[in-house]
Amino acid sequence: MPKAILKKLKSLYHLVFNYTINILVGRPSESLIVIGITGTKGKTSTVYTLYQTLVKLGLKVGLTSSVYSSNGIELSKNKIRNSMPGRGQIHRLMREAKNNGATVFIVEVTSEGLAQNRHRGIHFDSVVITNLYPEHLEAHGGFENYKKAKGLLFQSFDRSRSKKINSKIIKPIAWVNQDDEHQEYYRGLTHKQVYSTGKLEQAKLQMLEIKSDQNGLDFSYQDNNSKQKYKVTTPVLGDFMGYNLLFVIGIAKWLGYDYKSINRVLNNLNDIPGRMNKVATNPTIFVDYAHIPEALEKVYQTINNSFKGRSSKTIAILGSCGGGRDTWKRSPMGKVAGQMNDYVIITDEDPYDENPQAIIDEVFSGVLEAGKIENQNAWRILSRREAFQKALDLAQKQDIIIITGKGSETSIMRSGGVKENWNDTEEILKLLK
Repeated sequence: MPKAILKKLKSLYHLVFNYTINILVGRPSESLIVIGITGTKGKTSTVYTLYQTLVKLGLKVGLTSSVYSSNGIELSKNKIRNSMPGRGQIHRLMREAKNNGATVFIVEVTSEGLAQNRHRGIHFDSVVITNLYPEHLEAHGGFENYKKAKGLLFQSFDRSRSKKINSKIIKPIAWVNQDDEHQEYYRGLTHKQVYSTGKLEQAKLQMLEIKSDQNGLDFSYQDNNSKQKYKVTTPVLGDFMGYNLLFVIGIAKWLGYDYKSINRVLNNLNDIPGRMNKVATNPTIFVDYAHIPEALEKVYQTINNSFKGRSSKTIAILGSCGGGRDTWKRSPMGKVAGQMNDYVIITDEDPYDENPQAIIDEVFSGVLEAGKIENQNAWRILSRREAFQKALDLAQKQDIIIITGKGSETSIMRSGGVKENWNDTEEILKLLK
């Protein structure tokens, strides 16, 4: 059977299944404040930061994301490697969260989940798109289709109506990144109110100044309706997190909290698993999920600007996924790594049914294009564990090792759907011992 037909059948299956389960569990999203967050970069960080913020502000919150899920009481790790589960699982979790007293539910929304109708039956009250960059191009048949798939969230949201939750009227609102070149497209998909964040003065919440260092992030922002200015100090790392936090601030304000209370909570955020996690010192070691060229560039910029000393060297460890997923990005990722680091090690990541050495070679071509010399300041090492050991052998106490691609994931995907148990942080710490 042709792939296109199989794809349509799969979407139809999820459509019917989700609507059916939604009815069977009593349409839980109708009595929850549901927030959907999508985008190429930053959606997981925004979801988890928003979850933390709302819980610290006193709400019971349900959650489904690539890292965690929550039934309103207990936060559990996501072990299924599916950011947006199908077969009605989101509706079931919403019902459980509602039964546990949750008033808010946050959904990390993926382009593939949208294309497969996994969002059907969910009544969204607020939606966010963080940004848009090329990703999942093979899966969607090009960038325009990927862009349109993300837009399905806004089209679904456009049918939303106001709800009454705990005697309070909840009016639908959407958020876009004013600095992103595609924000006008998403604005045009809904007739509901749309606010924006960013550095441009047209933004509802405007970033004024931002500074990142080893202790976290300091930034100031302005509400351009009231012209009031506020300052935030938070332990999360990276300038790029400022954009994510503006979405969090905006949604918390929409839910009725004042800026000062929100800012106080942001002072005490926890690390986001697999996102700029500093897991060791002497040498300093970071683990991050970055797996597209633009995300890698942001991570390396943060390291070079905030952590790298005059005598420090940076050692980047990376690979690229297989299974026909975004083959276009392999050489560009290697090039970014080669340009922005002193040493580069290309290794295995998630090969699926592809030849892992062939993937490594494609990424390595970009490293060579950046001017690195093999076996002098660049290496290709098939075993991820041996790649980690090579980095530790190279590193002096003042140096920085940056491991990207898998973040907090707990497995490597092998041929035939086999999952090899693996976690980057655990494995590097084992070798350190």
